Amino acid sequence: MNLRQFYVDALISSIFPMAMLDSLAAMPAGPFALPAILAAVTASLVAMSVPGAVNTMSFLSGLVLGIAGILVVALGVTIGTHLLFLASRRWLGPRLRRRFGARMDGIQDHLGRRGPLYVVGARIGGLPNVIVTAGCAATPIGARAFLSASLLGMLPAISLSALAGSGLAAF
Repeated sequence: MNLRQFYVDALISSIFPMAMLDSLAAMPAGPFALPAILAAVTASLVAMSVPGAVNTMSFLSGLVLGIAGILVVALGVTIGTHLLFLASRRWLGPRLRRRFGARMDGIQDHLGRRGPLYVVGARIGGLPNVIVTAGCAATPIGARAFLSASLLGMLPAISLSALAGSGLAAF
């Protein structure tokens, strides 16, 4: 074992204790337990709008799962964003409409037509998740269009972080 491999193993074992990884692998669910846990943690962090959660979880998933970490984090991000969107639409949307009323009419008409394009741009541009999601929840954009645009906009960052993690694991 060379020195680099030792440091990579030490990093992985400090994040995920090896005994825990071995016990997860021995479970009946076996290879599906760790990806399910990573997807659930990612979904909960995104739903709670923790800053930097997507890149951190992408890097860790790439480090532990390799290229498959992209799919795991994409699933977690989709679930977490959907939960945050639904909660924001339920509780925040009516309050914003009451507060800003007529000032939002022009914006709502425009975002109803071209909303997904703006969501992709905001996601690629790196606007905070809670601002994009809560802002779109107050507009007439549909949940399916919002989720598709969000995933399309976040996929480049997820892929880059997961590939960096898998590259470090291979290093």
